[in-house]
Amino acid sequence: MEQLIGIIGAMKVEVDAILSAMEEKQTQTRGGMEFTTGTLSGVPVVVSQCSPGKVNAALCAQAMMDQYSPKLVLNIGVAGGIGENVHIGDVVIATACVEYDFDTSALDGCPVGQMSLPGFEQSMIQLPCDQNLAQLLAKEAQSLYGRVHLGVVATGDRFVADPKLGDWLQKEFGAMACEMEGGAIAHACLVNQVPCAVLRTISDNAHDSETVDFVTFANDSARKAQEFLKTVIAQL
Repeated sequence: MEQLIGIIGAMKVEVDAILSAMEEKQTQTRGGMEFTTGTLSGVPVVVSQCSPGKVNAALCAQAMMDQYSPKLVLNIGVAGGIGENVHIGDVVIATACVEYDFDTSALDGCPVGQMSLPGFEQSMIQLPCDQNLAQLLAKEAQSLYGRVHLGVVATGDRFVADPKLGDWLQKEFGAMACEMEGGAIAHACLVNQVPCAVLRTISDNAHDSETVDFVTFANDSARKAQEFLKTVIAQL
């Protein structure tokens, strides 16, 4: 049996757009989360909404890997842009993620974000995503999204509205986007040795004078993500 591709979104609108394009759907509930299997452009997939936040995201990723053994996990959604070169509507694809609110420095003097992972001898700050996946997604996303960036995605359990925090994330980690799930999913995938990719459409940037209606933007972003995945998924 062909291994599934796992797809995780934080918002209902993101997941619903993908579900609407799937065929042969079957849904199971595990740990309060729905997991829908089926095909997308003929490719077997399992799709779930994790709900916002790092713990929800890690729980969803682990349950998906335990039950469905996906060959890779994709995390899609929106994010805040960081820096003056990342604008609304751009896409950031993670080369690595950081969990910027993990901080034991007062206890052991370690840098913010540095953590130990089960099964790894060395602690790390950057949680690497699959580089081949990232490069492939970036190449294929150009035609649909236009501006595509490869870089670090910063994950924490807060919505970043303060430009000073965004500036710190850029200075400290080289981050290009900030959100609430990608790093936790990358963390779970790394521990389980499952390839992971994180793709984020930029919905806002404290340094950008442009503003958008978030609900309208989220719906448009979900539509584009569905269109993109239908096109690229057979190559993954």
